[in-house]
Amino acid sequence: MNCKTDIYIPEKYVVFDLETTGLSPEYAEIIEIGAVRVENGIIKERFQTYVNPRGRIPRQITELTGISSRQTDGAPRIEDATERFLKFIGDDILIAHNAPFDLRFMCTVCAILGYRFENDVMDSMKIAKRYIQSKSYKLETLKNMLGIRLPSHSAIDDCVVTSRVVEYCRKKQKEGTASVF
Repeated sequence: MNCKTDIYIPEKYVVFDLETTGLSPEYAEIIEIGAVRVENGIIKERFQTYVNPRGRIPRQITELTGISSRQTDGAPRIEDATERFLKFIGDDILIAHNAPFDLRFMCTVCAILGYRFENDVMDSMKIAKRYIQSKSYKLETLKNMLGIRLPSHSAIDDCVVTSRVVEYCRKKQKEGTASVF
């Protein structure tokens, strides 16, 4: 995996997002993987799967994400979900909001399972900081600033929101302007 330091936004990329049972892959598990493939500003494909964790989903995580053990009981285990996710992303450039969080989990899982995860990854939070002036760069804040009406803390919905934030920034990049809210 190579974390790209430049901010040039490609015309083709995959946005991905994870929902987890906690903040650290050492003690938490992935419970949802979402991704959208974007080409020239249009979502071409979607990938979403819940993941059946080894343990129960904490109540506070269910309250935050809306994901319950009932939804994940019949879902694939992390081995199968990761394999399907890696097949979906291929060697495309990846974008994630606050990428270090999602990368810690995905890199840990891939290392344990013996999968290669070498995609270039860009952080949409860094992209937004270059093109949008805001006191906060949380996805929820950017979503509200841009008038995007989708739920939060759903991996697939967060991918759609992230893609819209990135496309807003890509438009500003093409114009050579930054935005002030």
